[in-house]
Amino acid sequence: MLGLTFQIGEHRLALDVRHITEVVPAVTLQEVVGGPPWLAGLCLYRGHVAPVIDLYRLLGAGECPRHLSTRIIFVRVPLDGEPRLLGLRASKVADIRELPTRGESEEANDSTDSSDRSNLGPVFVDRGEIIHLADLGGLLPESCRRAALRVSKELAAWT
Repeated sequence: MLGLTFQIGEHRLALDVRHITEVVPAVTLQEVVGGPPWLAGLCLYRGHVAPVIDLYRLLGAGECPRHLSTRIIFVRVPLDGEPRLLGLRASKVADIRELPTRGESEEANDSTDSSDRSNLGPVFVDRGEIIHLADLGGLLPESCRRAALRVSKELAAWT
């Protein structure tokens, strides 16, 4: 399986490319007044209003730095039986690598409270780096997906 690597705070992650619609440069986002702190904003993506989640804020790692390597990773996540478009802002969006299958990776020792923090996923070592194999379901709790998509749906109703 192939995965796109990126950085969230001190953690290196990889996301299965089959979940990714497109990766775009970090564009200027429309701020959502009163939105959750992890909601970076909204953008117009191919004619659709899409919420963008700052993965740094979501995981308690501060604000996503504004580097040339900072990107928005568009993914489709299931919600109420339908795939919905979400943007994920991350830094050091670098390369696509061959990833181990589930059996080849080691489960991370997750001592964090899952109600506070998203699950970064199992770990593996590649090119001297410890990389978490991110699962969208663990990385983006359903409550987060619902809140982000509700905001974009409400705004889209006005356009």
